[in-house]
Amino acid sequence: MGAAAATLQEVQQQVRDWGATRRSPYGLPIPRVAVPVTKFGSATGLVYGTQALLLTYQVRANWFFLACGVVLNFAGGGNAPLPGDVNYTIDIDVALGSASGAGYVEKDYGSVPFPLGNTSFGLVWPVEFKHRNGETIRIKGTPIANMGVGAGNFLTAVLLGWEWPEEGWEG
Repeated sequence: MGAAAATLQEVQQQVRDWGATRRSPYGLPIPRVAVPVTKFGSATGLVYGTQALLLTYQVRANWFFLACGVVLNFAGGGNAPLPGDVNYTIDIDVALGSASGAGYVEKDYGSVPFPLGNTSFGLVWPVEFKHRNGETIRIKGTPIANMGVGAGNFLTAVLLGWEWPEEGWEG
């Protein structure tokens, strides 16, 4: 699905299409018992240099979760960020502002310096993140330059994928 797509429903259809093939975008099998997951969140009242929690998703106990797509974007009346103006982070079991050694950052998603997507939610960035049994996925954004901040300006995150009970996985 390209940048011309305009609706969240089209993005969700793309995830259902992956499920119909029973494979993730990178070829990992999706069990027949898997159900689609679409989680989104946003933050407003943004402040330069301050990390904002955009989305939190906790995998259910004794379940697997496979993230197949991520959308990270900005919407608002202020200047839209250019590449490098927002740093996004996707981490596991790291609370907002935590300085402890608990948790970890998703490989290659510790500081994504550009928006993935657009204000129409039309571009899904394919990923393959596998998690299980109570792990908490957090997506955070930090405005660092050239974008609208304050009320009416939003950083948004969408996480798309599949979940299933542990006993539903044969592989």
